This record gives sequence, structure tokens and C-alpha cells, in this order.
Amino acid sequence: MEARREISKRMRTAATSNDDDTASQGSAGGGAAASSGVAVSRAATETDGEELAMVAASEAEVVGSAETEENVQRILLAIDNFTCKVSEMLESGRAMFKDLAADFEDRLCTIHKERVEKWEEEIRELRARDAANEQTRAVLHNAQLQLFHIRQ
Repeated sequence: MEARREISKRMRTAATSNDDDTASQGSAGGGAAASSGVAVSRAATETDGEELAMVAASEAEVVGSAETEENVQRILLAIDNFTCKVSEMLESGRAMFKDLAADFEDRLCTIHKERVEKWEEEIRELRARDAANEQTRAVLHNAQLQLFHIRQ
């Protein structure tokens, strides 16, 4: 995916340099043909075999009227703008999710801590109640034993 983005950027850069060369040549056809060689040689220094073939094929198809080239440049600019917006949104989303994840983790830990403390308090109450019950049972047992000995 990154390789495709890089190829697209290089193709747009080559197309932009194509327009600059075309304007300096004076004629759209001759300028495109002359600048095509410059763009391909520039692309050859920046890319390797497979990418070079794609850029060269793309450059060969670029021959057209100035109006078409303007429309192509407008579309390429729109693609760049859209790509920038998407990148910004992705970065923003990542930051937002990172913050949300930290908040979620903090809240979850707080909930866990509160719940464990509540259970520990219940355990202490149960033990205290059990101790009181055992003490009461012992007193009742002693009373029962004394009553039993008095009857005999």
C-alpha cells in the first residue's frame, strides 16, 4: 500500500514537472514529448525496475491537450488534498482512540478497585457477624448445659 502511494506521488511529481517543461517549450505536444524523457530519467534515478515501468507507461499515456492536462492536474490536486484530509483524520482518530483507551483503562481499574473494596467490606462484615454468632451460640450452649445440670 505504501509502495502504491509512493508511486502515485512520483507520478504526480513527474506530471507536474511535465507541465513546467511544456510551458517552457511553447507547444503542448513537443513539450510533453521532450519533458517526458526528463521525467522518465528523473523517475529512473528514484525508482527501481517495476516502478520505472509503471511510471514510463503512465508518462507515455499523458500525451494530450492542455485542457486535459489541466483537468488531470486538478484531479491529482484533489487526490492529494483528499489524501491529506484522510491522513489527518487517521492521526486524529488514533489520538482520540489512544485517549479513549487510557480513559477506559483508568475507569475499568477504578470500577475493579471499588468492587473489590466492597466485597472485602462484605467479608469483614460476615466475619464480624460470624464471630458474634459464635459467641452467642457459645453463651446459649453454656446456658443450655447449666439448665440441663440443674434438672438432673
